[in-house]
Amino acid sequence: MKAIIVAGGKGERLRPLTNTIPKPMVDVNGKPILQHIVYLLKSHGITEFIFALCYLPHVITDYFGNGKKFGISIEYTFESEDKPMGTAGAIIPAKPYINGTFIVTYADILRKLDITDMIKFHKKTKSFATLHVYKRKGPNPKSMVQFDSNNRITQFIERPKPKDISGDFVWSNGSFYILDKQIFDYIPPDKPSDFGKDIFPKLLAADKSLYGYPTNGYFVDVGNLQNLKRANETHVQR
Repeated sequence: MKAIIVAGGKGERLRPLTNTIPKPMVDVNGKPILQHIVYLLKSHGITEFIFALCYLPHVITDYFGNGKKFGISIEYTFESEDKPMGTAGAIIPAKPYINGTFIVTYADILRKLDITDMIKFHKKTKSFATLHVYKRKGPNPKSMVQFDSNNRITQFIERPKPKDISGDFVWSNGSFYILDKQIFDYIPPDKPSDFGKDIFPKLLAADKSLYGYPTNGYFVDVGNLQNLKRANETHVQR
């Protein structure tokens, strides 16, 4: 199984660290965020990667090369800074490299996740798309995912309003997906689109089978300086 890592972020909330390097290359405990993500995937047998790049791509390509020194293989795709295509649109150039079920994740999230078990769950449910979902407390969640007793997703709300939320926590999109190749049929090739805002609601409307894989474990979105500090204090190196 191949993994696409969307790694084009500018990391504006991590300035000045990202003035000269892209967000995926920001250091956490001696290694770039992207390297930690690669090592997690590799520990579960994933060794074929596509990096979808945009901002300062040469910093990433110079560091990782073809992936050989990390025990993996890497292909690269590129999008223009002048026309970013969103989290879903960014994977369109990777379509020629995909020949079956594949993984998509983003290069700014550190987590503990049993990817092997998630893949087993995806195969067992024969899901069109399986989403890692995590329990999130606090106000203003980025997303809210609701699912039935079999973990089939019944509702996906991006940027939910307070009236949509009941209780102290929500299950939120963990930005790690196992996808059927046919998902490319639902991603517009010529305009920006996001998985959460556009694609997953479209798939639910088309009655495609989406399942949530819920976990309560470690999850840090390294999108700002506060979370970067937390990551350096809590993330265990591999």
